[in-house]
Amino acid sequence: MTPMFYLNKNKPSIYETVALCVTMCRKHGMEPVFFEDDRADLYEHISEFPKDAVFLNAPDQEKMDMLFVFGGDGTMLRALDLYVKCDIPILGINMGRLGFLLETQVDELAQALDALVRGEYEIERRMMLCVEADLDGHAVSTFATNEVSISRGLCQRMIAMDVFVGDTLVDHYIADGVVIASPTGSTAYSLSAGGPIVSPDVPCFVLTPICPHSLQSRPIVLSAGERVVLRLNMKEMREGIQLSIDGQAVCQMLNQEQVSIRRSGHDALLIRFPKERNFFSLLKDKLSQWSL
Repeated sequence: MTPMFYLNKNKPSIYETVALCVTMCRKHGMEPVFFEDDRADLYEHISEFPKDAVFLNAPDQEKMDMLFVFGGDGTMLRALDLYVKCDIPILGINMGRLGFLLETQVDELAQALDALVRGEYEIERRMMLCVEADLDGHAVSTFATNEVSISRGLCQRMIAMDVFVGDTLVDHYIADGVVIASPTGSTAYSLSAGGPIVSPDVPCFVLTPICPHSLQSRPIVLSAGERVVLRLNMKEMREGIQLSIDGQAVCQMLNQEQVSIRRSGHDALLIRFPKERNFFSLLKDKLSQWSL
């Protein structure tokens, strides 16, 4: 069993945790591999880092079985965007606050590795979004774990947008923007905008308008088998309208430009261990933290 380590090097105790995990992996008969981009930092910050460590430029299914992600939910989102096409199981090791996508705490590493070696784990599939657009010559073709949003960004006034499911117009929205979320993303930006919480195993999209200028505009749950298109349709175009994917700004949009969203052919493959804490207990903890 060979894991590859994906690191958020901005975490304060990242190198201490990696050193600990390397030692534990070797005791369990695992030989981890690492990203070439991390080579210099690992040797600089870990005095006893293995001299014979293997480094790769990208995940290789012939040389590794799974990906260990060290960080928070943001780190997991970046890893999924980059490597979901590899179809490799991912174990999230939480070094942040309440990691919604991360399965293991640092102080649970020993138990997690024991369970991996014994085969006492399951693979949870999470639906991903495939996002495509051609925006003022800027080609977008990427994945999203949580959501795709078009918002007024730097613009100080509401924007107008048409939303299509297949070839059918769902609505013309006058709002601060629109969010298309996956079930995983239903507890992120979409929830803050008033969207429903969806269990992660339900195949659907959540369409949530952001501060709509209409009492009739409500969140809608759509089939994941559809293609959703968001098209700007402004009477008077304004600068600063922003396309964002998983909370990261991608580019600004012009009038009549559109973004296509469909279900990805690749699911996120998340390693899960048998435990009492599940999606709904995590949700309860997360909502409790937000209410503080």
